[in-house]
Amino acid sequence: MDLRQLKYFITIVEEGQITLAAKKLNMAQPPLSQQLINIEKELGTKLLIRNGRTLELTEAGEVLYKKGKKHLYNFDDIITEVKETGGGLRGTLNIGTAISCICYLPERIHHFQEHYPHITFKIWEGDPFRLSDYILNRQIELAIVRSPIEKKNFSYISIEEEHFVCIMPNKWPLGRKSSSVTLEELSTLPLVALHRVNGEGIYEMLLEEFVKRGLQPKIVAESPNITILLSLVESGVGAAILPLSASTSYSRDNLKVLSINDCHLTTGTYAIWLKNGYLSQIAKCFLETFNRNNPNFSNNLID
Repeated sequence: MDLRQLKYFITIVEEGQITLAAKKLNMAQPPLSQQLINIEKELGTKLLIRNGRTLELTEAGEVLYKKGKKHLYNFDDIITEVKETGGGLRGTLNIGTAISCICYLPERIHHFQEHYPHITFKIWEGDPFRLSDYILNRQIELAIVRSPIEKKNFSYISIEEEHFVCIMPNKWPLGRKSSSVTLEELSTLPLVALHRVNGEGIYEMLLEEFVKRGLQPKIVAESPNITILLSLVESGVGAAILPLSASTSYSRDNLKVLSINDCHLTTGTYAIWLKNGYLSQIAKCFLETFNRNNPNFSNNLID
């Protein structure tokens, strides 16, 4: 079995049907079906069984899929490294970002436009859980996320630590008369909260901070999307407790940003990528942009 046949098999598995796989591979269905027969004949075992209209992996097929996909990834990394060595810096950087971290991208993309005009960006959005999956599945190479982060499968660098602020409609009495607020005051207001789809994050950190003080926040809405939360704040549904950079990224005239006097929690921003995985020269150059005039940047990988 060669690399071409291995790619055929993996595509069949991921598409679930030979018809769909053939379409993705830009080939006719009969030749692809014959390739699958040839692979099973060569290996002497059944790799896929039909379940209705879809195909399911046998135990042997599962082994070939997992090992084979990793083998293809390694081969693709070799090709990328050779191209970068011989042809200069060009290509596409697949990068993920949490919505609250988008503010870190424009300056760096401008930098690449100026210094590396043959590089383009494909940007994926999601919470840290989803972005981690994208990295593990090699759909993206690195991601910009907020703490807490998973350390088991990823290498990472710390970009910035920042405090939380309260964002509320500027027509609210509290927003008009003061530039700061306490957690006790916030507990009396309706709040809209940033909540991850999976795992623990900012929501749990802030909730614990309220509980420590014997307070129960009035959370009226939750979302993993900061844009949605700020729209709710703008319409007067509630106030939001968010990282400071979120307030600067979405400046709106009818929103008021207040510091929180008695909340000393911080949230970290990190760039993460696959531990022990190949990191392209483009990705390395992107990470280096955080090193310029940034005292919070660490050149050391934290495992």
